[in-house]
Amino acid sequence: MTSTVAPPIAEQIAAVCSQVLLTPEATLAALRADCARARGEQGGVGLAALIYGAALLQAGDGVGSLEALGDADADARATGDDALRLQVMVSRSKALTITGDLQGALECFRDGMELSRALGDRHTEGVLLLGLGFFHGQLEESVPYEEYTRLALARFRELGDPQRVALCLNNIAGSISRRKRYAEALACYEEALPIALGLGWRRGQALILAGHGGVLLHQGHIDEGKRMYLASNAILEELGDVFQQTRHLNLLGRALLEGGRPAEALPCLEAAVRHAEARRFEIELSLALELVSRAHEALGDAPSALRALRRHVEEGAIAGNRRTEEVVRKLKLEHRLSIAKREAQQQESRNDELAAVNAALTEAMRQHEALQDELERLARTDPLTGLLNRRRMDELGDREIERCQRSSAPLAVMLADVDHFKRINDRYGHAVGDEVLVEMAARLKGNVRGGDLVARWGGEEFCVLLVDTDDEGARLAAERVRRAIAQRPFETSAGPLKVTLSLGVVALDDGPARLSGLLRQADAALYTAKHRGRDQYYLAPTG
Repeated sequence: MTSTVAPPIAEQIAAVCSQVLLTPEATLAALRADCARARGEQGGVGLAALIYGAALLQAGDGVGSLEALGDADADARATGDDALRLQVMVSRSKALTITGDLQGALECFRDGMELSRALGDRHTEGVLLLGLGFFHGQLEESVPYEEYTRLALARFRELGDPQRVALCLNNIAGSISRRKRYAEALACYEEALPIALGLGWRRGQALILAGHGGVLLHQGHIDEGKRMYLASNAILEELGDVFQQTRHLNLLGRALLEGGRPAEALPCLEAAVRHAEARRFEIELSLALELVSRAHEALGDAPSALRALRRHVEEGAIAGNRRTEEVVRKLKLEHRLSIAKREAQQQESRNDELAAVNAALTEAMRQHEALQDELERLARTDPLTGLLNRRRMDELGDREIERCQRSSAPLAVMLADVDHFKRINDRYGHAVGDEVLVEMAARLKGNVRGGDLVARWGGEEFCVLLVDTDDEGARLAAERVRRAIAQRPFETSAGPLKVTLSLGVVALDDGPARLSGLLRQADAALYTAKHRGRDQYYLAPTG
């Protein structure tokens, strides 16, 4: 393995992240310009993209951070720079965690641990152990949260890193307070706070104050705990750490709600929703919306509670939670597997008990494999219709376009939209609307060829990629689909409904193209079909 990254790379990242908290817009603009310059230089964009991605993560832009870190990872792989790739993994694992891609985060943590050991980088291994503990904390798994963080604490004590020692103590206190070990938690906070004060580490002081406040809330000292949380968030606002602010607002709101003070909880939770929406913190947004609904319900405001819950549904948070629950189940299965293996090794002499453990292990492995298959299916498909999802269509679409361009084969794209779908939802309810979407998917799938790709693009929009299809073939396919929808009513629980479809169609021309560009043309063609009266298709001109 090779490395061209200077040893102080982690310190460079830490310095830039501190600057982001002071002057976010100017610092990010300068780093963005550095990336643009690096792309034009022979040395590559890797280091500049890594620092920019880490800075975006510090600013709370997890999605933008992942894009920049993707560029850095590609450059590191291309140049064989494993030390750079390891630092990318550290930042990428954090970005995946805060954006809600828990399976991706777990894989990134594990790959990073393996690479850090291969490189003999004990400090970065400690950073990843600390991050892995926080990851399990996000899943409310307090035992592995404590275990991984204690491993990190031992490493940083050995290496003489006081700031991370304080951070580990803070996180351990958080994990054990969830199991009501409040005296131990307070001892950790009391050891950590003087370290943070001595270092002048403001962010650490904020985290420790919030943790201490959380213990007070659990002990029933609501007013004092609330005061410490708000003091912590004042520091975090000064530092620009929106992610931790959002987490603390959710924690405080939940504590106030459970303490019978919903009127005080509601402003905290609504602020958490605003932060999470602005920065796309999917897990925190899902939690905040649920708690807002509960707060309105506790206040006797049923319409507002229903609106909050409906927003939760409309933004896809419930579907995301289902996938998250599947990931959580998978992680818990993995944890049970490791326990079963350890017990089997310790009880080799006890044949009867060992046989029972082995049987349980076999069943757990079978469930694990079945869950893995289901997770892979969920990652590719839309949960309502069973069609490809948007992400999978993006991947397969560009691949198919490249194949057609290499072989000079024709290809066309259709973007379809259910006419007046909002009227169906408003008149008959969302359950009937879902029935229409499921039947629409079945008819679309049944009226194209087996090799064509069909995806739910979002809401009532569908995308069809017609392989080996020229202009005339695309016309025929669009008309066939239109007739299949319009000529026979949709059978629903509200009775038969007449449903029509508008389609925008575009064919691949001789120039270079990507799916995103073809879809923009198809969307414009769809608009034309809608404008001309709906229940028809429009083929975008080529050339």
